[in-house]
Amino acid sequence: MKEYLDSDRVNFLIWRYLLEGNYRETAVKFQKEWRVQEPHRQLKFAPYVKSHALVSVLNKGLLYHSLEREHAETTKLGVFGPLVAHPPPHQQQPDESDDDAEAEPDIDVQPPPALAPAPAPAPASTPALPASQLLPALPAPPASQALPSVPAASPGADVENSRKRQGDRQQQSLVNGSPAKRPRLSNGYEHGADAATTPMELDGPDHQGDNHAYPSPLEGEQVSTPVPHTDGPEQGTQIDKVEELSSDTTFIPLGPGPDDASALALSPGTALSRVNGDSVPVLLHCQWHPQDPSLLAAAGTDALARIWNVSRGAAADSMSEDHVNGIGPDFHTLVEDDIPPKATVTAMAWNWDGSAIAVATESDSKARLTLWGPDGSHIQHSEVAEPPIIKLRWSPRSTAILAIAPDSGGALITIYLAHTLNSLTYFLPDHDLNAEPLDAAWTTETEFLICGGELLALLHYSDREIVQVQKFETREGDTLTHVQYDSVCSLAATCGEKGVVDIWDNTGKRRSIEAHCDTVTALVWQPKSGPHNDNDERLLASGGEDGAIFIWNAFAADNTPKCSMTMGPAIVALAFTPDGAFLAGATSERILIWKVGDHSIPRASWSRLPHPGWLSPRMNPESDEEDEHCLGWDSTGHKLAYGVNSRLAIINFR
Repeated sequence: MKEYLDSDRVNFLIWRYLLEGNYRETAVKFQKEWRVQEPHRQLKFAPYVKSHALVSVLNKGLLYHSLEREHAETTKLGVFGPLVAHPPPHQQQPDESDDDAEAEPDIDVQPPPALAPAPAPAPASTPALPASQLLPALPAPPASQALPSVPAASPGADVENSRKRQGDRQQQSLVNGSPAKRPRLSNGYEHGADAATTPMELDGPDHQGDNHAYPSPLEGEQVSTPVPHTDGPEQGTQIDKVEELSSDTTFIPLGPGPDDASALALSPGTALSRVNGDSVPVLLHCQWHPQDPSLLAAAGTDALARIWNVSRGAAADSMSEDHVNGIGPDFHTLVEDDIPPKATVTAMAWNWDGSAIAVATESDSKARLTLWGPDGSHIQHSEVAEPPIIKLRWSPRSTAILAIAPDSGGALITIYLAHTLNSLTYFLPDHDLNAEPLDAAWTTETEFLICGGELLALLHYSDREIVQVQKFETREGDTLTHVQYDSVCSLAATCGEKGVVDIWDNTGKRRSIEAHCDTVTALVWQPKSGPHNDNDERLLASGGEDGAIFIWNAFAADNTPKCSMTMGPAIVALAFTPDGAFLAGATSERILIWKVGDHSIPRASWSRLPHPGWLSPRMNPESDEEDEHCLGWDSTGHKLAYGVNSRLAIINFR
């Protein structure tokens, strides 16, 4: 039965060829114009397509075209023009081919297993058969049976027939014994570049079905090792196995009530009814304790603010077969008794040693900043005059807390002293936080950067006031959204909606990198401990709405990424392990984890759907919009937390 071709099948073969050939940017652009977000998942036939399928199909088509020409005795014109009547220089044999022509009769080339052998050509007076009758389904003759000789052909055909005899002798040698050893290339292709008889000949039986074309189409060039690439754990596009982490995932219920954990263990039916209630909170923040890998803090709507004690290998929840490793771990509530149940936790942040966590709540135009201990103990709180606080940042030594909040059409910067919660303020008039969100990063214990829109400024606070120390020169129309400071090399990195990543030194000198073709959504420095050497690289990762992830060396002057990865959908979060060895990238559908320095394929993957734990227990109907995605590693780099909407997953990696 003949397979049919449509635009999706042809486009898929081309898209796979681009990925396998390491034409990554071209593949991304082709995929966007094709308007199929994930071809390897959306197209039903995709799992059946083997690697290098486009080359295989083209080669088989060329073989068919060759048989068609020989049968009809047409002029020697191929698909790509006049045929060359001799093999490429590196495949030419000495004059022994002429001797062979005198010593033995011409023999038809054995067709590949997928094609039936063609009959002997008819005499010149016989009219050519139509194309539909060129390949009758005849049984292949036994190996010991001699085939009839073909009539004499032109000198050019003699050379071609000599090539066919060489191919037959290679196939015959497989029957009588192992083939002669070929020179082994340095890139691991043990069959050698001289194994093929044409520049684009498909593998023979001795190539073990790896579907590569040998040698390179560029004559005389050594076969280069194809760079394995993946757009996720797709069959046929990578060499090593990608570890799937979905089966080693724990889901934490976010239902209301301080006794949810015990209810889950004592009464599954009661627990489900409570969890499936109408007031399941939406997760907005999620952070691991900076030193204790068993403590995870999360917060969101409906007065959700808790510290869970999460241990690896917790017992699975027995109340539903579809809910994978669902548990109700012990937790401490970080909400005071007088906070309304519909309050929203607008910001949350651990200090650097994990001795305290700051939680900002807002309800009915009232806001509060509260400090809690890791054991859930209340330390102190302060009422906030201008709610809500939308961002919190601890100073490097945990002596002060920076808060950002809207105020009378502008933005208010507040510094709270950690021991007393006394505050200092700095007002930015006419800065609309809805149109130009602000981000902040501490540079020293008393100085910090403020970034948003066209603004990038260095501020300093003292016992009495907050003053601007330096204003960096930005371009008109800049739309800066993120700032990250690296204390190791004293560099700041910013990004925004134009896809540009900027690296700034402390003098205000700026180096711009045209990183992405759309908004940059994530920016993070690789963690590093110890002093910096002049020869060391300083790595910065960026992710964008274009679905690409780049790792940059901040000291490289050529603005070329050290490595790049493609995930397809928009990147929503990036996170390095604390030791900087692995990088996790998240979209709204999946997570891929790469080892830094070995980016050709991911080490592990996690899929949100159709993961059964993500689908159950079924809570209240959720909106399709997902504004906040939480992603973070624990202090050991063994567990990864991923949260969105009303789901919080703990993924065990190593």
